[in-house]
Amino acid sequence: MPNFIVIVNLKAGSGEAAEVWPQLQQELKQAQIHYTAHISEYAGHAIALAEKISTEATAPTVLIVVGGDGTVNQVLNGVRRSENPNTPIAYFPAGSGNDFARSLNLTKNAGEFVKQLKETTQATPLNIFDVNITDSENPIYRQQKFLINNFGIGFDAHVVHLTENSTTKTNLNRWHIGNLAYIANILTVFKRQQPFKLTVFGEKTEYFEHAYLTTMTNIAYFGGGVKIVPTADPREREIDLIVIEKPSTPRFLKLFGQILTNGHHLQSPYVHLFKADQIRYEIEPAQYGQMDGEDMGKHRFQISAVNAQHPFWI
Repeated sequence: MPNFIVIVNLKAGSGEAAEVWPQLQQELKQAQIHYTAHISEYAGHAIALAEKISTEATAPTVLIVVGGDGTVNQVLNGVRRSENPNTPIAYFPAGSGNDFARSLNLTKNAGEFVKQLKETTQATPLNIFDVNITDSENPIYRQQKFLINNFGIGFDAHVVHLTENSTTKTNLNRWHIGNLAYIANILTVFKRQQPFKLTVFGEKTEYFEHAYLTTMTNIAYFGGGVKIVPTADPREREIDLIVIEKPSTPRFLKLFGQILTNGHHLQSPYVHLFKADQIRYEIEPAQYGQMDGEDMGKHRFQISAVNAQHPFWI
């Protein structure tokens, strides 16, 4: 059995992680699984923890993440920076959205999770994206990230930005109803968000004058259970890029309803889906971006991505 090291984000899931962590500790103790735990204490701390732990590992090690999609993303990026970039990751979902766990039907029951932890004998390689991000208006801005869920520009990212930078979510988190902040901001963004220009490069370059939302995704879900691309699967080595143009308000509301319910939005003439092994696209003017639920700020994004793989202990 490998060494198990836990990285916990106690603030994840409006405090849900802080509630389930003692339950998981008890189950690990009863199963006689020895582990070391580290608490993520500030934004980005999980990246530094994962990089240090993976680099210093001298025996087979599995990093257990207790938190949400953003915490998994941070741990993945920390591991990939380390001297042991293929250190496996296990995931106990305790966030607000948990879309990565949802896409893989991962359990939220502490007892079942520990049972699976013991029964797993080897890691499963899953698809991730190796993403390069630049800003055509700012040559200094340059980031290289690994992605497990999705990278969104436009409507959804605008919602994330307002929510993550408001005191409303902080106050609601005290009552474990932080998701209400997202719902309130959806209405605000619907009034404010303007269409933008998008260029998708490939064998045939395609231009969109009225893009409203564009999401590059590795999984079917975004936004805490919304099935944006029903066919996306992290077990397959494929990049999905969905582009939604803004129609009239009545048609947009119908389209939004289809996204939330039956997936028929993919049949709309306002929706375009690209599938590829690698992809490159850019937007103008500057828009808000989000990566695995984390605010990326407002930039005139230029994105290039290729498929990669990482081992997960599932």
